[in-house]
Amino acid sequence: MIMARLALVPTTAIMIFALLVSGGCARSPEAKKARHLQRGATYAQKEKYREAIFEYRSALRYEQTNVRAIRQLGLIHYQLGELAQAYGFLLKAQEMEPDNLDVRLKLGTMYLAGRQREQAREEAAFILQRQPNNLDALILSAGTATTPEETGAAIRRLEDARAAFGDRAKLHAALGSLYLGQKDLAAAERAFTEGVTREPKSVEAHRALGGFYLAKRDAVRAEAEYKAAAAIAPPGSPEGLGLADFYLLVRQPEEAKQVLRTITEKAPEYLPAWRRLAEIAFVEQKYDETVQALRVILKKNASDVEAHLLMGRVHLARQQAAEAIQEFQQVLKLHPRLAPVRYQLALAHREGGNIQQAKTELAEAISVAPNFTDATLLLAELNIWTGALQPAIDSLEGFVSRQPRSPRAYGLLGSAYLAKREPARAIDAYRKLVALSPAEPTGPYLVGRGLLAAGRRAEAAKQFEASLTMAPEHVEPLAQLVQIALAERRPDDALGRVKKQIALAPNSAVLRHLLGLVHLARREGDAAEAAFLKAIELEPRLTDPYVQLGSFYAAMAREDLIAFVD
Repeated sequence: MIMARLALVPTTAIMIFALLVSGGCARSPEAKKARHLQRGATYAQKEKYREAIFEYRSALRYEQTNVRAIRQLGLIHYQLGELAQAYGFLLKAQEMEPDNLDVRLKLGTMYLAGRQREQAREEAAFILQRQPNNLDALILSAGTATTPEETGAAIRRLEDARAAFGDRAKLHAALGSLYLGQKDLAAAERAFTEGVTREPKSVEAHRALGGFYLAKRDAVRAEAEYKAAAAIAPPGSPEGLGLADFYLLVRQPEEAKQVLRTITEKAPEYLPAWRRLAEIAFVEQKYDETVQALRVILKKNASDVEAHLLMGRVHLARQQAAEAIQEFQQVLKLHPRLAPVRYQLALAHREGGNIQQAKTELAEAISVAPNFTDATLLLAELNIWTGALQPAIDSLEGFVSRQPRSPRAYGLLGSAYLAKREPARAIDAYRKLVALSPAEPTGPYLVGRGLLAAGRRAEAAKQFEASLTMAPEHVEPLAQLVQIALAERRPDDALGRVKKQIALAPNSAVLRHLLGLVHLARREGDAAEAAFLKAIELEPRLTDPYVQLGSFYAAMAREDLIAFVD
């Protein structure tokens, strides 16, 4: 009995040791990574994409370079329409698996959507070199055509593919797009219609035919095709979003919102629908609704770039600079080279009064995207405002040499030269602005400012008159004409001009304020007071009349005191 008990001791110890070892293996980093990868695959197969993303991201905690997790994250984000997130993962996957054609196809499609045609063409060529009959690659290659010769060659390649893929709707949709590029509407319509005939249940075919009818401004038939595509596709799909976008294009926002609400009810995990609802609410300045939709997105995907970016813009619109900066910086932690986010961050810093940091962010945006127009022009504007005139001039001269049809650039360039006391160059820049936008009243007004700085008062007056004729409600050219009249000791003319404009716009508080200034110049205190009070009555938020009234009353008090002392 004792021997039996002693014999059990090592056996039991071995069993316990084995259990502990096996348990330890189950909890090892390698085992945990494998479990997350398996769960990710299971969720992806069941189209539970958010859960799959979580699992694959968890796997990367144990191996940051796991190609399977990286690839699948890119493909899932692509499937969900989250291209900003998809791009980084797909690009990394391509580096690790250069022969993965599916990854290359997705990247090529994204390049084409971003108008990076050369990169898209390279991806298509790589795929076709290995799979000459890959229909998706043939279509991608066709989409990169720009010249008539390239378009013709692409059409011939796809026509040759009819024998193998004539029953595929996407072939005919691609042909229709190419014929549309050639302005052959009859051939395009035949191709798009054949796509629907060949595959009546193809969402792609209906969407392409809907786009064709939309291009022809046949909204009724376009709507029918977009509806057909949305009805065939699952609720959480780009087709439902396409129907909503169609309604936005034809200015039926309520119908668009109804489609999007239906999608979010039936497929609450489809974040692009929530995002579009947020964007519509933002445009409509319904910021509470915007935030509500964005919170749904961020709850499901805390690193959603577009959601954080739009949330920052909401804070910016509400003049909440600190909150906006926090949102934009959160995006940049994930994607430091997103130039549009740098631009928005610059706007937030400007709103918060930190001009130098705003300039730094704009310079960073331009270094990433040298042709970023808004960033370049805003940086020039801030440089002018802070007195850094030569850097502004240098950047603007370079900009207009590359993009000579930008009225705003010439306006800023003229302002820089004017601030530098080079009126001749300012006038030249302003005249180029007028040539580009002859119907805009700003151009003649700015030319007038340049002429006035050059001492050419009579010519300046003509330009101000031209600006005022084009836009009678604009006060700036009228104020300049009034200044000229007063400088030439024609106070009656100054008063008459203002009264004439007030007769055209009797409810303009700014004109009433200008009237008060003219009365002050004429030493007509009571009339000036009445004009300032009327301006405040018409627009209580206008600050200048309050300032003028305060100065006027202070002067009156001083005069009363002097009279009392005397």
